[in-house]
Amino acid sequence: DAFFPGALLEASGGAGATLGALKLATDVLVVACPCALGLATPTAVLVATSAGARLGLLLRGGDVLEASAQVDTVALDKTGTITEGKPRVTGVACANSDVISADVLRLAAAVESTTTHPLAA
Repeated sequence: DAFFPGALLEASGGAGATLGALKLATDVLVVACPCALGLATPTAVLVATSAGARLGLLLRGGDVLEASAQVDTVALDKTGTITEGKPRVTGVACANSDVISADVLRLAAAVESTTTHPLAA
């Protein structure tokens, strides 16, 4: 504390020499390099969404990731598809009795093969 001027200690809110120095250093960076902070935030969001995608968590965008900070409750269904992350077809119901469910599955697979959607794998 001997090397830390009293005026700076008061400016730091009485947090102590180390924390006060860290606060002042952060203040200097915010004032001197706002562009660096403007680039760091979107980069951090991009890295977070990419890491989530590698683990099977699909997010529509960074705004969804930021909004998730306000979530305090998550409700899951009883099937486990949300927690497991491996959706699968468990049945086919045809509205027209003349249509065979195998044909419907074959057509759905043909359509799915041309899409780039993450769930179409």
